[in-house]
Amino acid sequence: TVFAQNSYPSKPVRIVVGFSAGGTTDVVARIMAKELTQSLGQSFIIENRPGGGSNIATEVVKAADPDGYTLLFVAVTSTINQTLYPKIKFDLNRDFEAVALGAKVPNILVVHPSVPANNVKEFIEWARANDDKIAYASSGSGTSIHMAGEMFKVRTGLKTQHVPYKGSAPSVVSLVAGETDFGFLTAVTINAQLKAGNLRALAVAHDSRLPAMPDVPTMNEAGLKGFMADAWFMAAVPAGTPQPIVDRLYSEIAKILPQEDVKSKLDSVGVLPAGLSPKASSTFLRNEIAKWNEVVKTAKITLD
Repeated sequence: TVFAQNSYPSKPVRIVVGFSAGGTTDVVARIMAKELTQSLGQSFIIENRPGGGSNIATEVVKAADPDGYTLLFVAVTSTINQTLYPKIKFDLNRDFEAVALGAKVPNILVVHPSVPANNVKEFIEWARANDDKIAYASSGSGTSIHMAGEMFKVRTGLKTQHVPYKGSAPSVVSLVAGETDFGFLTAVTINAQLKAGNLRALAVAHDSRLPAMPDVPTMNEAGLKGFMADAWFMAAVPAGTPQPIVDRLYSEIAKILPQEDVKSKLDSVGVLPAGLSPKASSTFLRNEIAKWNEVVKTAKITLD
């Protein structure tokens, strides 16, 4: 096995991404693939397999040989899907080995400027008074953006309407136009609109403030304790992949993430490097599945 680790990789490695090219998941995967190609001396090739809310990509990697030459770039969506799809064909905990939680992308609570609220407390009061008339935008049913909205409803008792769009871009357009009143969106999708004053950020659904938005409080600071709704990305391999290969991949990713050029690339798209070990990543995965399972069940969310 020492030999296997030293000689790995001896041919190109594919990283399967469950979303189309150009989205945040794909952008982060490509940054990682480029760095791994340079540091390990073999091509790490991105293969986009969109469809089924990323389930198709997950099934492709589950069926692959556990030899370290097929990686899954897992996004938060997969942990939501575990509960959302009743007939799902995989179990993330059983069928995969977590390699490294690479990065987190916090969702930010934003409102249209016409909403008369400058903080979360004022927003909740206003929303309660107008509950039957307001709606929140998401990038599609079952996405972390949709789930953040549902978790917000569960925590506040609001009944506001959910309006799903086909992707982040159209959901931002609807918010800026005032067709919807609020949403949970990532920095990469709303930065320009915040700077232009077309949207207002009220809070970050993360455990710390964002370097790019130091003035925006966390949900915790705003009074909703423990409200965390990050999008995130994790490298994983099929269960049964030799441990030395898992360790080799993790050690390379852990070396890559703190590099200044990588950090600045990630920072420019509102992404925070994480770099959790395989064991810590595995625990994180279990906790995320449990968290979103509770939201899906409490909010009675179905795919209709």
